[in-house]
Amino acid sequence: MKKEKIIAKLEKHCSEKLYVRLTRKKGGFQGISTGFILDKSPDFILLQETDDFRVLGYQIIPIQTIKHVRFNKNDKTIHRILKEEGVINEVKAKHKIDLTNWNSIAEDIKATELIIISECEHPKQNFFCIGQLKRINKKSISIRYFNAQGVLDKKNTKHKFKDITKLSFDDRYANVFSKYLRE
Repeated sequence: MKKEKIIAKLEKHCSEKLYVRLTRKKGGFQGISTGFILDKSPDFILLQETDDFRVLGYQIIPIQTIKHVRFNKNDKTIHRILKEEGVINEVKAKHKIDLTNWNSIAEDIKATELIIISECEHPKQNFFCIGQLKRINKKSISIRYFNAQGVLDKKNTKHKFKDITKLSFDDRYANVFSKYLRE
């Protein structure tokens, strides 16, 4: 799909609060995100993710990684069900995030003090880092990572902005897990 068409569809879905299925791609990675676009800038979108007819957390997605925007008969059916189930009433931005650039995004998310998940889904790099956002640099962020047992690393993990394909925050997984962290 051409970039102009992607931008137009993102605008439409954002302004009309329509359910959307996004195909994201970077290098050898391809993935799907579904939900509602709550805000958009020239370079990023703020998506409230949905899955199994539930509203989940928030994702910041670079527009350059979006290769297709879909709202076909299947998606229209999901949208109708979400509406009839009252789930669409839960769709809202609880946090104001400045989508100008990665630095403004990181500053606003850091101010929430929420746990984040930073991902590079490219097969050769493939990183997943969950933890508290500790530092914001010109070209990267540093996160106090915790592992699958809830043990915090002693040192922060650095992620370059150029490698991030998705930054998630205020989702159930991260919020619940963060209550059980240990040194």
